[in-house]
Amino acid sequence: MKKFNSFIIIFLLSACSGGGGSNDESSPESIPLSINVTNFSSNLKSYEATQITVSANYNCNFNISSNDVYWLTTSDNKTFNYRAPITLLNEEQFNLSVNTIPSVNCPSGFLDLSLNVSRDEASLKYVPSPEPYNYAELKTDYFASHDLGFGGLSITDRYSATICYPTPEDCETYKNELFGQDAHNMATGDFNGDGFEDMVIAWAIFPHTIELDQKINAPVNIYLNDGQGNLYEDLTIFENDIAPTHPFAYRLVIADFNNDGIDDVFAGSMGLSYRDPDYANNFILPYPDLLLLSNSSGKLTDASTNIDDQNNGEGKECGFSHDASGGDFDNDGDIDIFACNILLVNDGSANFAFHETLGRSLQFSYGNPMSSLMVDLNNDEYDDLVFWNFDNRPEDFTEEGFVLLSNGTTDLNNWTLAELPEGPFGRNHNKFNHAVWGDINNDGYNDIVVAITRDLPYYEGAYIQILLGDGTGNMADVTNSNFNDQPRAATHHGEGNIYLRDFDNDGDLDLFHSTRDFASDLHGAHIAINDGNGTFNSLVESVFPQKPRANEYDNNQYLFKGLPINLDNEGCLDLISSSDSWMNESATKNYLYSLINIRCN
Repeated sequence: MKKFNSFIIIFLLSACSGGGGSNDESSPESIPLSINVTNFSSNLKSYEATQITVSANYNCNFNISSNDVYWLTTSDNKTFNYRAPITLLNEEQFNLSVNTIPSVNCPSGFLDLSLNVSRDEASLKYVPSPEPYNYAELKTDYFASHDLGFGGLSITDRYSATICYPTPEDCETYKNELFGQDAHNMATGDFNGDGFEDMVIAWAIFPHTIELDQKINAPVNIYLNDGQGNLYEDLTIFENDIAPTHPFAYRLVIADFNNDGIDDVFAGSMGLSYRDPDYANNFILPYPDLLLLSNSSGKLTDASTNIDDQNNGEGKECGFSHDASGGDFDNDGDIDIFACNILLVNDGSANFAFHETLGRSLQFSYGNPMSSLMVDLNNDEYDDLVFWNFDNRPEDFTEEGFVLLSNGTTDLNNWTLAELPEGPFGRNHNKFNHAVWGDINNDGYNDIVVAITRDLPYYEGAYIQILLGDGTGNMADVTNSNFNDQPRAATHHGEGNIYLRDFDNDGDLDLFHSTRDFASDLHGAHIAINDGNGTFNSLVESVFPQKPRANEYDNNQYLFKGLPINLDNEGCLDLISSSDSWMNESATKNYLYSLINIRCN
């Protein structure tokens, strides 16, 4: 990096006098202005944190003007901190101007500087080639696309099969076809204890219902945050310097399961699924859940065997977990796990066993849930068990879901089962895809937000249900009054993740729905702002940039995904998104990148 200890510009200032007055060459007005900029670097990496100091041969204060630098601050109008311009290109030039603040003791003057900014290719896992075709559309007044390719997945594996999904009538035959993939489940946590938000992603490989001998495993990747707006992959975070893989790791629970101060990862297993072309021989075999625990060396180890699945380590016999949630049902200070309607009790050291009296009774009675939560809904300090049933149940099984409400003790036999409100698409036709909890109206009681889609057309519609709690366990559906305007409910694809985070630093929880869609004209990154009373209004689509595209033939310009994350402690929260535009005939590719928030009002 090229640095200059000083950058100097001299202005010749003329002094004028009238009549017979004399010209005093020693007066301040006759001394040329010299502006000196120290620690200035003309070559910077995208969004690099920078500090410069400005001085002059007059007693001057200064300001800096630029449309391209971010989060400019100064406490004395002499030393300035800012973030470099953001670029996805190999090199791009920007301008910055240093201006005096004119006063009795300081004349007017300025200094124009040039910045050569480049993407940090050394930190990228993938360097997209060609550079984005739609580069001019990758920044708005609120977000700028950054670090395209910091992570992702490239697959060259192929399969040949007849796939019938989601029904026996939806069949297509493939020969020597590349597997598809998706950034299916994403979450945040601090996986190295440095105080910055990192991210974990459980990739999904498609088709997931193929013959067992053709299946390939997908990685579970972790990307660390440098605190400066960048995520990077460091495989030494894992015990054997290799990211773990799994046939189909699904919903993620991030918590400090072993109480060592470092976040761990649980991913529920979707099992080994096969669908026969005529559906005569369909099956789902168990496969172990994934548990990654931090050890004394600060590495994540595969501790999946810490889970007593009561099936000789081959996976819970319920077959698959479309849900997974964590909480403290017994108020003993450690985090337990609820998945597949089975309560896995933590012994405090991240060894998990089936609850001794509950066992599989909930799963036998109500089947495998589509979503679940562990959350204290009646303020008794014991987390309750919340679960939503799958759609298309038997006619006599009408309930959409339940709360198993605690009574202030660990005796689950005396907890109360209460029914949850119906979904928007008609009873027994709702897919309760994902759920999250928090106090959205700041009344001291926990509430629930549920992402719901249709059974038919399959996964069509991305509806968000708002359930307000009253502190007794009753949940009231207030969606019509608190989040009525939902254009994604009609046709947008409903698979995704839902999050509650304070996007705009105003002290309340805002809503994030991360999806992807190939047909609608709406982004898969959806943010709805909370007014502080639990009423939500979606940000307009123009707030978000387009998805990076490799060429003009990719006609889908709308964002895929939008994981909320704090990358830099600046402004509003940032987002993580993905682009599949660089795939070709030899590989399917999905590049991760960040959407840096550059304006928060």
